[in-house]
Amino acid sequence: MTPQRQMAIGIDGCVLVAGSGAYKLADGTLTTRVAVPVTLMLAESSLRKRSEGSPISCEAAAALGYTIVRRYSDAVAYGLV
Repeated sequence: MTPQRQMAIGIDGCVLVAGSGAYKLADGTLTTRVAVPVTLMLAESSLRKRSEGSPISCEAAAALGYTIVRRYSDAVAYGLV
């Protein structure tokens, strides 16, 4: 599936959700939110309840300094499950 098609059907990008620990973003502000790819949320039913978070592109989240949770084991480590 092309990136344009993924964006059109809403599975491209990330969602910012509250994690368990605070850390600093690239601009120095503290946050507890982490970026979870929508595809991981769709694949893991235990993460679907977190889909109400703020949408953001994964590239923008990485540029801002958000931690990107790419695996289920990382989601467990960050207290998302």
